[in-house]
Amino acid sequence: MTTRQWGNLSWTDFRDLDKNEVLPVLPIASMEQHGPHLPVATDSLCCDLLVAGICEKLDDVDTVVLPQIWCSRSNEHVNFPGTVFLERETFINAVMEVAASVARAGFKKLVIVNWHGGNTPLLGSIVHDIRQETGLLVVVIDLLNLLSHYTPPWFEEGSFDIHAERLETAVILHGYPELVKKMDFAGLGSDLQHGKMARDFKGFKHLIPEGGDVFMSWETNDLSDDGIIGNPEGATAEEGAEVLDYMVNLSCEIMREVVRFDYE
Repeated sequence: MTTRQWGNLSWTDFRDLDKNEVLPVLPIASMEQHGPHLPVATDSLCCDLLVAGICEKLDDVDTVVLPQIWCSRSNEHVNFPGTVFLERETFINAVMEVAASVARAGFKKLVIVNWHGGNTPLLGSIVHDIRQETGLLVVVIDLLNLLSHYTPPWFEEGSFDIHAERLETAVILHGYPELVKKMDFAGLGSDLQHGKMARDFKGFKHLIPEGGDVFMSWETNDLSDDGIIGNPEGATAEEGAEVLDYMVNLSCEIMREVVRFDYE
């Protein structure tokens, strides 16, 4: 099957596409600090790797990939330079207006691939609006949801790895090793040991910043003084390839179901 880049097509190409067979894909990521060892484009680069892997493996589905929305809702990292983010309303409007353009081009479905946890609740809140306003069936393949089914072999019970940690470090080592700064990882990363609020979570069952039973408000420097929430020590390119392969396979299963799902 064929993967097309949205920006490379002419208007007549869009006119002639079979809109019932070609699945549009919208990658969304972020531009935010990822500690002293990873580039601020980490989420964007990881998202590119995931989408490329999906399109390569999805040999039974035609796709057309839109340009990535690389700037999103990253205000939790505002205290670290290099972070670029949109206001909540701006981000929501951007996604909804891109989706409206996909619908105007004649497509019936849209898959969003999101690699940034700060976008997750916002995307979940607008899929119904997109459906009502455009008629599109929208499915969000989300980083946090994909990883909720995956326990890395290096995971230690009680650890808290959510940002610039071993997993993201491993994926960048796999895809862009030249962008990972060589440094001693020992002592880097908070794992809720450093930061204004970090140690206060000790002993609590329900009050954890992310992945628990409640939503909590926090900024990155509440949890970490170096921008890493977790522990990147031990990350390898092989681990990155393994986790990416898992995410690609699961995403392909989802997208095949999207194609098969028939609705009026």
